[in-house]
Amino acid sequence: MTVTHPRNAREKGLQPSQMRAIVAACIGNFLEWYEFVLYGYFAAVFAALFFPQEDPAVALLTTFLVFGISFIIRPLGGVLFGLVGDRLGRKAALSAIILMISIATALMGLVPPYASIGVLAPILIFLLRLVQGLSAGGEWMGAVTYIIETAPAGKRAWYGSFQTITIVLGMFVAALTSLFITTSMSPEAVLEWGWRIPFLVALPLGLIGLYMRLRLADPAEFTEAKAEVEASDGRQAGRSPLTRVLRENWRSVLLVAGLVASPTMCTYVLLVWGPTFFAGQLGYADTEARNIGLVSMLVLVALVLAFAKACDRFGRRPFIRWGAALVIVTTPIGFLLLHTQQLGLAILGIGLILVGDAMMLAAQPALFAELFPTAQRYSGLAVGYNLGVVLFGGLGPLVAQALVTATGSSWSPSWYLVGGAVISLIAALFTPETKHTELRTGAIPAAGA
Repeated sequence: MTVTHPRNAREKGLQPSQMRAIVAACIGNFLEWYEFVLYGYFAAVFAALFFPQEDPAVALLTTFLVFGISFIIRPLGGVLFGLVGDRLGRKAALSAIILMISIATALMGLVPPYASIGVLAPILIFLLRLVQGLSAGGEWMGAVTYIIETAPAGKRAWYGSFQTITIVLGMFVAALTSLFITTSMSPEAVLEWGWRIPFLVALPLGLIGLYMRLRLADPAEFTEAKAEVEASDGRQAGRSPLTRVLRENWRSVLLVAGLVASPTMCTYVLLVWGPTFFAGQLGYADTEARNIGLVSMLVLVALVLAFAKACDRFGRRPFIRWGAALVIVTTPIGFLLLHTQQLGLAILGIGLILVGDAMMLAAQPALFAELFPTAQRYSGLAVGYNLGVVLFGGLGPLVAQALVTATGSSWSPSWYLVGGAVISLIAALFTPETKHTELRTGAIPAAGA
């Protein structure tokens, strides 16, 4: 059965079939972030099993180095799947992506340890991380493109927030799973085989997602725009969407890269690397460290939903500006509360930082999609978003761990978060309001068109 997307449904509201299509678009992000957080929560296990143990601190740092390096290939994945998505359709790209990431994640659960196969173990982990990075390079922007092109014009931020929510839910499920495994098994059992279970589960989840995505049809917004390009004089139709993005929409690419900085740094540092930091540097028990992360994720979900509703009413620009400013102000306060080593105050501290983070995350899916014209949207988002993630968030755990190791200060990650918020605030000051933008043309007039 094929899902259809008539134009009048976009104007009046979503049909049930379209709502199912949005869920299918979101499921890949759930899987992507499920795996990313699993890797972060089991970082100590990966360090112990897959890397030389002459210096445990170096092994842990190398574990996060592999995590960060896999992000370097994300722009390549973004370019590849952006071209597929803009040329062949959103469905083709999204289906290939979810298959790649689910297989790679499951295979990570089958890699033998360093003690069994030596240096081949970290090499295999690294290669599988590269496959995950390649697929992740096209996932977020592909799903956002699909959702925003499907959603009614007055509810783009609301439906776009589902993308963020499924990301956080993927993180939450991964954190809850890792907590269950580490508390219900002996440390020896976890190290030997228990950690592998949640990675193997990714394969059946991915196959379900693939089935859902194969039943999709491309949004009418895309198919109509593609037909217009093909019916043009041939000059535009012959150009690569990536070439057109870099020539005509480079300003939007730079804005997206800058706006990504703070939210992605907050997410990777506080929610992915955070439990390792709370337990290893701040003295929280392992269960307490995980509980801080779990509660923080639920807080983030509630905040994003509330702010997304407001974004559709008041516009995107106030939320990206005030969100970045709030992260600058609340990060030192949040770290002060974290250093009290009291669970309630620690959760309050993270929650304060996440208010600004949620304001930016609520606005981003709709805002980013509205910055680009339909014919170039997937490629434009792929370049801008991945550029921001590679430069800022993807290396967040590695940079934060390196800062703590180099300075000996448990306050040093807060400097990193404040720096990212400053970058996003500067980008926000140059970002136009996109609430009433026509998707076909995008918010910023094409340069050199």
